[in-house]
Amino acid sequence: MRINRYLSLCGIGSRRKCEPILLNGDVSVNGVVCTNLSTTVHPGKDQVLYKGELIHPPEELSYYILHKPMGYLSSAEDPHHRRTIYLLTKDIPERVFHVGRLDKDSEGLLLLTNDGKLGHRLLHPKYQVPKEYYVEVNGFLSDEAIEKLVSGVELEEGRTNPSEIDLIDRSEKTSQFNIVLHQGWKRQIRRMTESIGLEVTYLRRDTFGPLGLKGLPLGEWRKLSTIDINRLKREVNLP
Repeated sequence: MRINRYLSLCGIGSRRKCEPILLNGDVSVNGVVCTNLSTTVHPGKDQVLYKGELIHPPEELSYYILHKPMGYLSSAEDPHHRRTIYLLTKDIPERVFHVGRLDKDSEGLLLLTNDGKLGHRLLHPKYQVPKEYYVEVNGFLSDEAIEKLVSGVELEEGRTNPSEIDLIDRSEKTSQFNIVLHQGWKRQIRRMTESIGLEVTYLRRDTFGPLGLKGLPLGEWRKLSTIDINRLKREVNLP
């Protein structure tokens, strides 16, 4: 299989995220540094090292969710030695990677798995997996502003897809609402609200596809049930 797929199956990251890892010279195959993205490897035969550590695809696929608190990066490593989500999941026995991300100042549901194929599909624009967020902003969210968020606003990457908004409460000082997105651009909700002149003061992801946070305390993780896993796979047409 292609080297980036092998790395993804080993839990290093998505295939796309593995490409710069290869180009940085962090991977070797049979003792030779590998920077060629078209390299193929034979699982069980070739010896693949990531940052000097022998890696291989897991024999069993595993799936977890984490209720991420604020103050933690959605990253495996940080050059500035800030706290990452993997401090919270160090007791998970398998090597897993996070699917998507939440910025340091946000809370909520993160999926962790070593199933590279599922992770890739969940993030692919083709499948438009819905994600629901609870949002607080510092000002009055007018009907006109809601309509702009629902229909789409212009960001650096282009126009956002239509979203769904459920207004909870609003006043001159603060407003609260739920929003459902079907895409996942970087800091998307924060930039969407900035485009209408408001600033997010609190952000929490409550659902990812069919998964929710119900009963999971802040900072804790749990393994997904077979029912949860099957529902998640049906979301992206996987058997």
